[in-house]
Amino acid sequence: MRGDPKLDFERLAQINRALKIPPVIHGGTGLSDEQFRLLIASGVSKINYYTALSDAAGRRIRGNIEQQGGYTGLLEGARKAISEEVERCMRLWGSNDRAAELLAQCTPWAPVEHLIIYNVTGVATQEIEAIMAEGRRVLGAIPGVREAVTGRAVKEDAKYHYTWLVHFCHPAVIDSYREHPAHVAFANNLFRPVAGERISIDYQRIESIFTQASFTENP
Repeated sequence: MRGDPKLDFERLAQINRALKIPPVIHGGTGLSDEQFRLLIASGVSKINYYTALSDAAGRRIRGNIEQQGGYTGLLEGARKAISEEVERCMRLWGSNDRAAELLAQCTPWAPVEHLIIYNVTGVATQEIEAIMAEGRRVLGAIPGVREAVTGRAVKEDAKYHYTWLVHFCHPAVIDSYREHPAHVAFANNLFRPVAGERISIDYQRIESIFTQASFTENP
C-alpha cells in the first residue's frame, strides 16, 4: 500500500467475527504504526511485509554506492538493515518475547521429501515436459507442499529417466496430499497413464548441513 491508505477497521472486525478465520493483510507498506496496531486489534494475524524489507535493504545499498569496495562493499550493512526493521515490526506488532507461547500452540515443521523416480513410454519429450509443468503448478499449490520439483536424468543409460521431488512441511501432509482432489485428478488423468514404471518413497530428513563459501576480492 502506498500513500495514505484508509482502512475500515470496524468492517474488518465484523468479517473476522463472522468468518472466524484470521484475516491476512497482503501488503503492509505505507501503513502507519497506529494502523498496524488497529489491524491487529481487529483480528489480523498475518501481515505481508516483503516490500518494506526490500526497501530497507535498498536504502542501505544506495547509501553504499558512493563508497569503494566492489560487490561486497555494496551489500555492506544490508542484512543489518533488514534485521533492524524486522525487530522493529516484532515489537510494534506485539510478537516479541513470545517464542515459548508459540511453540506451545504450534507444531514445528518436520520436513519430508516425497520422491518419485519413473520412466514413460509412448510419450514425446514435449508432452512429458508439459505434464511436469502442469504438475508443478497444481501440486505446488496443495496445502503443506513447500515446493514441487521435476528433473531429468543426466545420463542417457540411467535406470530411471525422470523424477519428482515434492517437499512436505510435515509427515502429516503425506496422507492429506495423497487424498487431495488436485493430486488425485493430476495423478489419475495425466501422470499414471504415462508413468507405468515408477518408484515412490517418502523420506524424513535427518539433518540439514549448510555451507557458506567466503570470497575475498583481489587487491
